Order: sequence, then C-alpha cells, then structure tokens
Amino acid sequence: MNNAFIELLEKFRSGKRSVFSLGSFLPIKILWQRGWCFNHILQGDAPMALAALTKLELGFESTVLPFDLNVEAEALGAAVRYHDEQDGIPVYPTIAHKLGGDADAIVLPKDIGSAGRIPLIASAISQTKAMAEGRGAVGAFVVGPFTLAGQIMDMDKLLVMTMKQPEAVCAILAKLSQTIIAVRDAYVRAGAQFIVVQEGGVAAISPRLFSRLVVPFIEDILFDKPVPHILFLAGNADRYIGQMPQCRADGLGVDQSCDLDKVLGMAPRNLPLAAVIGNSTMLAQASPDEVGATVRFFLDKGLSMVLPPADIYPPAKIENIIAFVEAARSYPEPPIA
Repeated sequence: MNNAFIELLEKFRSGKRSVFSLGSFLPIKILWQRGWCFNHILQGDAPMALAALTKLELGFESTVLPFDLNVEAEALGAAVRYHDEQDGIPVYPTIAHKLGGDADAIVLPKDIGSAGRIPLIASAISQTKAMAEGRGAVGAFVVGPFTLAGQIMDMDKLLVMTMKQPEAVCAILAKLSQTIIAVRDAYVRAGAQFIVVQEGGVAAISPRLFSRLVVPFIEDILFDKPVPHILFLAGNADRYIGQMPQCRADGLGVDQSCDLDKVLGMAPRNLPLAAVIGNSTMLAQASPDEVGATVRFFLDKGLSMVLPPADIYPPAKIENIIAFVEAARSYPEPPIA
C-alpha cells in the first residue's frame, strides 16, 4: 500500500525520528498573517486544506483535519453554532441544539458522505493530499462514540443512564459507532492515510463502565481498519490505558491531564505512544530554548511522539513551533522499537 503514514511509522520504528502532528493544532499567527478567517476554515474545503498544509510548512510530517469536534453530531442533525472571534482570537463552534436521549432519536443518514460538512471535509482531504504529495501524511480525526453521545444528548442524563440504563446506553453507542465508521470510511475514500479516533468523554465514568459500555464499540470501529488508526484518549484517561491493547489501535495518544508516568508504565512498549506536552501557554510564552528542553525532557521519559498543545489562545510564536519540531527531530536517542 502506498501510504505516507505507514512509511513514516516504518521510518520511526527503524530509529529515524519523525515529527508527527495528530491533532487539531493550528498556527494561529500564520492564519492572521494570511488574513484567513477561522470560521471560513471550518466551513470551506479550500481554506481547510490550506490551513492543514501550514503544519507541513512548519516541519511536521503529518497533518490532520478537520479542526473541530462537531462534525459527526452535525451530520446526525444537531445544530452547530459558530461564534465570532473575540478580540481577534478564534472561538471553537459549539452544539446549539441536541437531538434527544434515546436510540430512536438517532436517525442515521442514508448517505453519510453527503450529510452536514462531510462532503467539504472529504474534498479538503483530497486537496490537502494532492498538495502535500511528498511532504507528509494527511490524516483525519473522528470523535469516539461516548464523546459523540455527549454531544447529541444531555451529558448529565447520559451519565445517569450509564448506571441505571446501561442497555439503553449500549443501543445509543451501537448506532453512533456505525455513524463513526461511515464517516471514517468517507474520509478514507477521500484519501486520508490515517485516522485519529478521539474519545474524550469517558473520564467521567468508572473503568468498569468504560470496559462494559465503551470498549466494545471502540473495538468495532478499529476492527476493520483500511488505514492505521491512532486512539487518542483526552482528559484524565490513565485509568483506562490497561484496556487499550484489546482495541487493536496502531498507536495511543493522551493529553496533559494524564499521569504520564503511569501511562508509560501501563502502555505496551511496542505500541507508539504520543502525548501532548507542556502547558497551554508554553508555545506562546516560553523561549525557543525552553521549548526544546521541554521536548527533550518528555522524550527522555520514553514517549514515542510529542505533540504540541492546542494553539488558539494564547497564540504560539512561530519560532517556538519551529523549535518544538527541531528538538523532536534532532533528539539523539532512537524511538522505542
């Protein structure tokens, strides 16, 4: 298979350092310099593709789109509210209207590829891949089933249902996992070379409930993988890392909320592990030398990949993004085989 992401993974495993971008990180200052509107990037295929390319321009060897977490909910009929920038700072869109609280309220479109923003995101993936030829891998991310459930229904009600009506929750998650698989397949048809599945809603439930209610549907999503899949657990998810090997992901990712030392102790050593490092202000307020030292500190811990914190506010300095990339690429120790 001619897949730039697989080539990067093979390069990485052979001991040559690759610098991955696996999330919705965007260099906001470049967007400002070029006069791009954040909402236009979220809602237009050509602007989205050009924004995705900025990460490759800065030295990352992969890029991921789209840039917000509302796509699947919108495709199911939830209304998305876009917000004006505040003092020039972009604001992520939010769900304005949710669907309901049971499986019957979830109606899967006959053709998910034509629902909501899926067509323009697929077009953006195709455009990005064409422009990125030889420069890096192009991926797409989808939300996990529990995260999507929390977007289309009241989160408090969902949490109560996990304890009192687990069968009803399973019925909801079954439908949502099929939605996610259909969206994933549309992205792969458009040319996505890897998929990031971001599950961030599970930190509010116990590991026992996570294992019973969520893991089977993550396994469904990862069962038949047309391209490599990275499973990214957002929030305080170190309690669930021990259950991840059974999901058969090609890599794991966590954010700063985790106890990273605990995660490193639990994650399989042969599975690439990515983590967002540094606090939200690091790339905006630290010096390039401090950024480089932070990158090396976390790589010394045994991480496979370091990921930059999300860049919305405060906006990152371009020289700090470059320092981040160069420190990761020049790290002297080979990645864990």
